[in-house]
Order: sequence, then structure tokens, then C-alpha cells
Amino acid sequence: MNGPYVLVPDKIDENVVPNLPGNYAVGYISENDFIVLYAGRSEKDINAKIKSWVYRKSDCLFFKFSIAKFQEDAFYKECINYHDFVGSTNLKSNKHPSHDKTVDWKCPRCGVYG
Repeated sequence: MNGPYVLVPDKIDENVVPNLPGNYAVGYISENDFIVLYAGRSEKDINAKIKSWVYRKSDCLFFKFSIAKFQEDAFYKECINYHDFVGSTNLKSNKHPSHDKTVDWKCPRCGVYG
């Protein structure tokens, strides 16, 4: 993932191309480590999804992101991020990623949600 960047609209627009699918992680920095509190995806506009975190009341002050070529890729990356971060005591989102039931994508780690 690219970043971390400060979670403000100008930095989001400066670094994240709008209207593309992708993945994000938001959190804070402690002793030079990026601590992930939430991770997710957008199938249509990762820029807008990250911006939705700007005014939420949370400890999230920084973000990281990656652009996905396809919506399905964003789902797979979110699943991988979920499994990578779920053991962290800092992660606040603990629901396995899901998707629209019109597709048959399966988690590359555990095979669920197909």
C-alpha cells in the first residue's frame, strides 16, 4: 500500500485518483509504525471512501491505499488485509469482508463468501 499520508482532503486528492476501485487502511502512527484501526475497500471510488473517514470521530489520523485494477481484485485484497490484521489488538473492524451475492468471489485465504 502507498502511504501513510495525513488523513485530510488535500492529501487524499493529491495522492489518490478518484473513480477507481481500491483498498485502504486508516489508523495512526506510533513510534514510526503505522497502526491499522480499520481496513476496507471501495469497488468504485477509493478516493471518496477514504474521504468518508476525514470527519468521523476516531483515532484515525493517517491512511494508506492501493488501487485495484478490477472490483474483484479489491475484494481479494480486502480479504487478505482482514486476515493479516485480524489478530491485531488494534483492529476495530472484525467482520470478514463480504460482497454482492450476484458474484461468486471467494476469499483467497479461507474460501468463504463465494
